[in-house]
Amino acid sequence: MRLPRIPLPRVRLHRAPHVLAGAYALDALGAAERARFELHLATCRTCPDEVRGFAATAAELGLAVAVTPPLALKGRVLADVAALESARAVDAEIAELLSAPDALVASAATSAGGTATVVASRRAAAMVFTSVGLPALPPASVYELWFIGAGGARPAGLVPTVSPGTRQGTTPVLAAGLSSGDAVGVTVEPAGGSAAPTTSPIVVLTLPA
Repeated sequence: MRLPRIPLPRVRLHRAPHVLAGAYALDALGAAERARFELHLATCRTCPDEVRGFAATAAELGLAVAVTPPLALKGRVLADVAALESARAVDAEIAELLSAPDALVASAATSAGGTATVVASRRAAAMVFTSVGLPALPPASVYELWFIGAGGARPAGLVPTVSPGTRQGTTPVLAAGLSSGDAVGVTVEPAGGSAAPTTSPIVVLTLPA
């Protein structure tokens, strides 16, 4: 004979509000428990003192393990912030040039391998250079950019180091000082760059008229 099931009452467990004082002081409660405890806190005689006590203890423990940062840390942080702001400003200038109404594009393979590309704006008198598949150079050498015009070649910046064994594109280089009729050349120069080209260009990019 099967006995009939007798429904059991549902039991709901709650943490007593008083035991939440420590977690509340440490901001460790969820939204629902925090709201419930704050309702309790408004009428409880003992919990406000307990919360203040827990908070003071937590502050003292924090001070006990606090470490004075080195004096050079502030300088490093400020330098990092300045570098980040400078990078953001350059990125904004590159984006503006790439979307310029008079933007001109020239791209060609280099004699060293890979492809070089220039986007230029004569109105802004500036250009952005990038490349894909440019071979890595030994530490003693660097790729240098040049504005090549009727008066000769003028330095336009250095191409960031290419990692060996990769065919990823180089970081875009933004260069100002482009004159009407200039082409853009790339040479291999000693580390740090040269005031005038010391080798023949591996590529010369002529912008559309």
